[in-house]
This record gives sequence, structure tokens and C-alpha cells, in this order.
Amino acid sequence: MKYYTQLELLLNKTADATPQEVEDWRSSDYFSKGDFDPLVLFVVIPTIIQLFAFGFMLAVFSFNDSLF
Repeated sequence: MKYYTQLELLLNKTADATPQEVEDWRSSDYFSKGDFDPLVLFVVIPTIIQLFAFGFMLAVFSFNDSLF
């Protein structure tokens, strides 16, 4: 009987970054830079998606009601 084993994860084999690499990353990373409005990103966009999903659900209900 053969037992399967999980492959070794390479999580603890990291390399230290130079101060210049850290500064480059901090200035180019979208979330780290902070040049966004959190209200729009985490509230408005998900609300719009939910409203479209709800509208689509009502449209499917209406379609099913007229079809069946």
C-alpha cells in the first residue's frame, strides 16, 4: 500500500531585501502606497456588484415565471 505525502513547501527559504528593494516595493505596491479610496474599493464596488446580482436574480425569476 502506497501512502502519499505532501511536497515540502518552500515558505521558510526567504531572502532579505535591500533597503532600495523595500523602497521600490513600497512605492509601487497599490495597497502599500495608499493612493486609493477605501470606501470606493471596499464598499461601493461590492454594493454595485450585489445590486447587479440582485437585479439579475429578479430577471431570472421573471423569465421563469413567464416561461413556466
